[in-house]
Amino acid sequence: MVDQLTVQPFFDALGQASAPHAGGVNAVATARMERVLKSPVDAPGRGILLRAPRAGYGKSHLLSFVQQRLATTHEFLPINFVDGARIDAGGAIEAALRRLTRALPAGGGLTALDFLSRRLFSLALQPLVSSGEVPCQDREAALGALRQRPIETFDFHHGQAVTAQWTKENFEVLGPRLALELSRRAGSSLNETSFWLASLFRFAVAVPEHPGRTGMIIQSATSDAGVERYAGFLAMLSLIGRVVVVADDLEGMHADTGSALRFASFIATVRQQAPRVDVVVSINDDIWESAFVPALSGGLLDRLGEMEIMLAPLDEEAMSALLEARVPGRAIDIRSRLTLAPGEHYARRVLRKIADLDESIDGGGASQVIANTPEERQEVGGPPVLPRGTEGEFAADAVQPDQPAWQPDAPPPVAAPDATGSFDEPLQSETGDNPSEQESVASTAGGDRIDDLLKQFRERYGRD
Repeated sequence: MVDQLTVQPFFDALGQASAPHAGGVNAVATARMERVLKSPVDAPGRGILLRAPRAGYGKSHLLSFVQQRLATTHEFLPINFVDGARIDAGGAIEAALRRLTRALPAGGGLTALDFLSRRLFSLALQPLVSSGEVPCQDREAALGALRQRPIETFDFHHGQAVTAQWTKENFEVLGPRLALELSRRAGSSLNETSFWLASLFRFAVAVPEHPGRTGMIIQSATSDAGVERYAGFLAMLSLIGRVVVVADDLEGMHADTGSALRFASFIATVRQQAPRVDVVVSINDDIWESAFVPALSGGLLDRLGEMEIMLAPLDEEAMSALLEARVPGRAIDIRSRLTLAPGEHYARRVLRKIADLDESIDGGGASQVIANTPEERQEVGGPPVLPRGTEGEFAADAVQPDQPAWQPDAPPPVAAPDATGSFDEPLQSETGDNPSEQESVASTAGGDRIDDLLKQFRERYGRD
């Protein structure tokens, strides 16, 4: 009964397959989050505070669902915390790179970072071709290829991709000029832009099947990394698509004002140096009130929560949607047996109560429920269960071994009609008038009757 629920998680994590989505749960907040994040590529980013009264309201599930909805136009990059509370630029860079170096379906070993790198090379080379700084025989055709087919144009692993091969051969001279163009467009540090352009080039030209190319870029990028390097990377990525940085699972910061202040300062620096990036901070009220409010200035509080999206307790419509998503076909029955105290109307608590409810049924009384009637027991292949108060009715059909087949004063049994429709004479015609012989015959007949009845009982009910 509980298999369908127990295999579904009570917790979600960004970037992983989420549990079945219930459209009525947090519907207003989900729609608003999606609407806020759907901004043009060149639009400024926002600081978004996703708050809930406590853990278990579905913040991570909401973010995972929105990530799936915007997967073709947005990159969601998680922030990982050291020891659950401390922010670290190297850890943030590693989390972003691991997310971007995921293998793409039918990509032949290529990753999202390969495609992003090629688009960045194309974006940086376009003004050089347009101005004539990079000569080419057919300028318009070259610009068209850079704008419309950047992935194929910078395929460093294809011998016929002329632009890619030319860039590969001349990158030592061309690289600084490309970095200057990207730095100007992104408004980021030239040093950090040059570092990232060189790192991305080494990654892009390496054979996709090379087992160490992801590790090499992570190692070089995280070594002695500061917040400026992380922000410079985000600023470059935001030139070609919307980037959403997500900080979830801040439970380790409870009452830790020092960690909260360092985190808020880190986010403020990122937003200043990468102004197109959206930052979503997913947090519960107890963490917000115990760690952030006492430690942050008004300016940091405003930048962290430029927009607030609040999650509310489940109403009856949302409750029905959640139950139908998690226990399809049983929502009405479960809801009739589900009792919630004040303050328990949130998703995780409801799911735990469902699991406890089903476990109590399965563990204590499921077999009794299944064997409630003889018909139900027969359906599952077992022997029938006698309803209470009916044992005597079944016993009347059976003959106790220590009793005769009939009482002495009862009339003698009448034989069944033969094929002609006549009745046989009484059995005494074969035994004569000797009483002892009659008693012997009666005893024998009674024993046969008992055996026949017991045999019929066994055949009917399968009991020994």
